[in-house]
Amino acid sequence: MIVRDTGTGMTDDVRARIFEPFFTTKGVGQGTGLGLATVYGIVQQSGGHLWVESAPGFGSSFTLCLPATSEAAEPRPAVSERTDANPRGTETVLVVEDNDVVRAMARETLMACGYQVLEASNGQNALQVAGDSLESISLVLTDVVMPVMGGRELATRLQASRPTLRFIFMSGYASDPDVGDREFAPAAAFLQKPFSPALLGRTVRDVIDGRLSPGPVAALPSA
Repeated sequence: MIVRDTGTGMTDDVRARIFEPFFTTKGVGQGTGLGLATVYGIVQQSGGHLWVESAPGFGSSFTLCLPATSEAAEPRPAVSERTDANPRGTETVLVVEDNDVVRAMARETLMACGYQVLEASNGQNALQVAGDSLESISLVLTDVVMPVMGGRELATRLQASRPTLRFIFMSGYASDPDVGDREFAPAAAFLQKPFSPALLGRTVRDVIDGRLSPGPVAALPSA
């Protein structure tokens, strides 16, 4: 399958990065950079290939190849009129992420679902933000690898004061040494970047409600 457009096209530098999670040429708050990264991840997981040709002033062309199969397609399930794709809540969530774009996406997603959101750019900053508010925080959504202090050390420090605090760890690489095969903190789950706002919303609700066991949530964002 080939998809073409007649847009402004891309420079070589931009074309080389378009499948990177959270990379976007749009302004802050105008795009998350998850669309093409999601497509690329799904194509790779399916054993396919995706190529792009583009040049400034000549638009872009995407070529998608997927392996053939002899299996019959499964019937599409009926779509319910009611959806819990973004369940709501009123709890307080501490978002700890050194990437401004990712942190903004998480903040906007959670606030749209009704949560109170506190923000920090690294673990040390998160300890300061939590301060006397630790008891009011229901969940900590934290990147694993960050400057100054990472998510693992942050979890250890916070759990020293509040052992039952719930966590969601997130990382762009499932093979990060800080993720690996180590045990997750009690009442914790793991999100691999890139993830969709809908998956983030469902995961936060499930972890707060105790419906998720410690471990990976999903390797790819849901549709």
